[in-house]
Amino acid sequence: MKKIVYFFEFLLVYLFGVFVRFLPLNIALWLGRCLGDVAFFMLKIRKKIVLKNLAFAFPGRSSDEIYSIAKDTYRFSGMSFVEFLRFPKLKHKNIDDYVEFDGSEYLDKLIAEKSGAVLIGAHFGNWEIMGAAICQKGYPLDVLAFKQHNEYFNNLIDSYRNLMGIGLIQLKFALRTGLKAIKAGRFVAFLADQDAGRRDGIFVDFFGRPASTNQGPAIFALKSEVPVIMGFCIRGESFSKHKVKLIPVDFHKSGNFEEDVKNFTALYNKITEGFIKKYPAHWFWFHKRWKTQPEEKDTFY
Repeated sequence: MKKIVYFFEFLLVYLFGVFVRFLPLNIALWLGRCLGDVAFFMLKIRKKIVLKNLAFAFPGRSSDEIYSIAKDTYRFSGMSFVEFLRFPKLKHKNIDDYVEFDGSEYLDKLIAEKSGAVLIGAHFGNWEIMGAAICQKGYPLDVLAFKQHNEYFNNLIDSYRNLMGIGLIQLKFALRTGLKAIKAGRFVAFLADQDAGRRDGIFVDFFGRPASTNQGPAIFALKSEVPVIMGFCIRGESFSKHKVKLIPVDFHKSGNFEEDVKNFTALYNKITEGFIKKYPAHWFWFHKRWKTQPEEKDTFY
């Protein structure tokens, strides 16, 4: 029964994607904002979680400000969803029409040196279009891909990423395949801003509270000894334009591997937090970021 439900979910998304690809971009983005409003006002998908996360992260903001950020978060997510479904059309377009880079010289330097790199991002802005833009500019990018429960939808997502030239690394082969790719001069990317659980995560500060954080990027960077670049995709005021901001991360090893992993992880959490504070509606507030706590009895949600 679940497989049938999954298929119809996939079919609905696929057909909606066909429809939005026939629309002009500005109309498609307007439709995305409408979807966000439906999810916020009518379906109320994870609305309590979003509002709780925002109220915690921004204790100095009024309830009206929190509500406004939450509403914009849904609208931004709706636009990003529509843009992703337009990937089969986007691949025939010049990516420069939609995405501007700030910091691409760091990637150019790596290419000139034939060096691999660890790229760290977040569920911030349209992270999918950031990856697509990096590939369309000719940079060799592989991303760590988490498998969706809906296999049909998962295959659709992977096929759209492949259309843009993005290489995919499955989670179960991450360490071996990722290190091999880095040694071959490729850029391996992680989205490292979601709860990583008690077994795989390491607790570091995020908005003043311990947060279980993926330590994979730090381990990869320390083991491979390659440069680390963080990337954030910022949507412009016109909605249709994006700026990809790339920042080199400077970290000096102490020699204690475990401490270095923790300190490096705390560093990219801090940088991510800084961007979220500047562009609060860009982040994926739907996730239970502080679900796992050092003490099992200490529950945030």
